[in-house]
Amino acid sequence: MRRRRFLVGLGGLCVGLPLLRKFAGPELARASGVDGAPKRIIMVAYQMGTHVPQWAPSATGSNFTLGSITAPVEPFVDRCLFVSNCPNEVLGVGGNGYVWGHPAKKEAVFTGTLMQHSFGGNGANHVDNVIPSNPDPHQRTPNGPSVDHVIGQALLTSAHHRPSVDLAVWGGGGVRQWEHSEFFYEGPSTPVTMSAHPGMAFASLFNGIDPDGQIDEAFQALQRRKKSVLDAVRDSFVDLRQGLDAQDRQVLDDHADKIRQIELDLPPLASCTIPTDIAQADEAYAGTTMMDLADLQNRILAHAMGCGIAPVGRLEYLDQQRPIFGIPSVDDAVASVQDLHHPIVHAADGWAPDAPARVEGFRFFVQKFADLLAHLDAMVEGPDGRTVLDNSLVVLGSDLGEGEGHGAFDLCFLVAGNSGPGRRGHHFDARDYNVNHFLTSLIHMAGVTAPDGSPIQEFGLSGFAHGPIDGISS
Repeated sequence: MRRRRFLVGLGGLCVGLPLLRKFAGPELARASGVDGAPKRIIMVAYQMGTHVPQWAPSATGSNFTLGSITAPVEPFVDRCLFVSNCPNEVLGVGGNGYVWGHPAKKEAVFTGTLMQHSFGGNGANHVDNVIPSNPDPHQRTPNGPSVDHVIGQALLTSAHHRPSVDLAVWGGGGVRQWEHSEFFYEGPSTPVTMSAHPGMAFASLFNGIDPDGQIDEAFQALQRRKKSVLDAVRDSFVDLRQGLDAQDRQVLDDHADKIRQIELDLPPLASCTIPTDIAQADEAYAGTTMMDLADLQNRILAHAMGCGIAPVGRLEYLDQQRPIFGIPSVDDAVASVQDLHHPIVHAADGWAPDAPARVEGFRFFVQKFADLLAHLDAMVEGPDGRTVLDNSLVVLGSDLGEGEGHGAFDLCFLVAGNSGPGRRGHHFDARDYNVNHFLTSLIHMAGVTAPDGSPIQEFGLSGFAHGPIDGISS
């Protein structure tokens, strides 16, 4: 072998291998050979549950009608999976202080574990280290990451500009700049920082793209350099391949195929568009309602996902004690109980569980979720006509089940878009499983495995619950 050809090939390997390592997260890896797996995961969370009888579809299986709360997703019902009555049993491991009331439920629902201070021994996130106690109101950080973060680490590639897009809707009217999430965590004591100001979020996410939807030249040059590097790597393999034996050629060809896949995964920037009419000034948001803010944040999140900015998108509804919905009947009801949403949610002070204003408040979050799905579905991604929704795993969840009480025995989740092997157009009653099984199911739907390619069998509190929910896999 000539020295020059060897050095050219070696240079290709040195450039290519660091890119390949981007596919692996610290605990999970993208499954190889998963046909049609989603490219991204989008999580939407809100507080205080729902009214389960009007959330759950009329029957399990695929022959059902939607309840009044879930009716807004009717246009997407054939691309939705409804999971109802799912108990968050990990809370019982922590003791009654976790089972009742609000503390620790938001933090547990997507992490599948308890608060850090409830772990003794070496502090490892294992059921044997749990010391039953009451959640500490001053140390409410879970002992592990949320499922979206772990999946996102496996989906993250060099084509993304950041690991996640994190937005929030402030409930109490107007906007905040930045807030710490109560649902989403990168690890113990590391809550995700959410942008609750649409103007600031827009400026941060779409810097480099002008208001007419044209990509800034410097931004395009960066993408061209990424592709030109991959082309050079692939060409160097061709040169190196000459004179190798059959076994070495096969090894090199397999590696070149992976480099080619990275190139294919780079987002088609020509189809990247940005939302318009997003105000920058703080005064533009004076008196805004959750309806106003959700509409803006939905558009920003959908376009950011369509531009391939990150593999993870999050939207969280904050401050649900005194929310201003922007729905007159619901806002009047909240005002009638000293501007508190809390007693309405819990059917206290004479409020019936099926009171119209109460149900309409719960329906609001599903309606905004449906609006997000519509934005994602309006953007075509790729030459085959698939939309951003078709390539996304989108999840809606809350910290409680039936809002009438404070328990978490009957949580309801809505999964939309590309759920991989998950069923679509299907309703599953998960009362015989628990939230940890559901979170493991999301990992399977995302096409993510352990680094050795084996299926993930548990998520959250180690040693507590094993396996996904079989009934929601097709």
